[in-house]
Amino acid sequence: MKELEEKIKLLGIPRTTEILDVSAFLNQQVDPHLMKAIGDDFAAHYNDYDFDTIVTVESSGIAPAVFASLALDKPLVILKKDERERDDAVFVQQPSYSFTKGNHYYLTTKSDLIQGKKVILIDDFLAQGSVVMNVEALLRKVDAELVAIGICIAKDYQPGFQILSEKGYDVYCQAHITKLDPETQTIYFG
Repeated sequence: MKELEEKIKLLGIPRTTEILDVSAFLNQQVDPHLMKAIGDDFAAHYNDYDFDTIVTVESSGIAPAVFASLALDKPLVILKKDERERDDAVFVQQPSYSFTKGNHYYLTTKSDLIQGKKVILIDDFLAQGSVVMNVEALLRKVDAELVAIGICIAKDYQPGFQILSEKGYDVYCQAHITKLDPETQTIYFG
């Protein structure tokens, strides 16, 4: 998606070879015009898909998912990152690990929000692919199906996109980054 790539070139900051800072427009300060364009792009891509709801994982995937949900006229379920395991049948959880933050958590939502649903996952970044695998594991616990995955920014130099593609996942990424160079502040696109 050209508009997203241009915004990354303009305001994205390669902090390391692994970390792209997009806090100026995506996950701290949010550019609503860009989010509308992102939502419209996801809607154009998923318009003919058979699905019931969109899910995202808190918190940085919320803005693009809200706009995609609005453009597709489908509900959005936000999966929470809970620090504790819940002993309550109302909730479904999946143990998870954040490579970015280096901590363990439980993906958590009320079971009835996703029970038996066909779901599209919308998220901001794809790096290792662990979020997608954990979301799918969570969905399976309540007989829900992961139909497709929509990602704003894929870090193609990390294994997530390739792993998910090889496993047969339907993955749509709006921007593909092949390399970050913090020394020259250069972002390379695929």
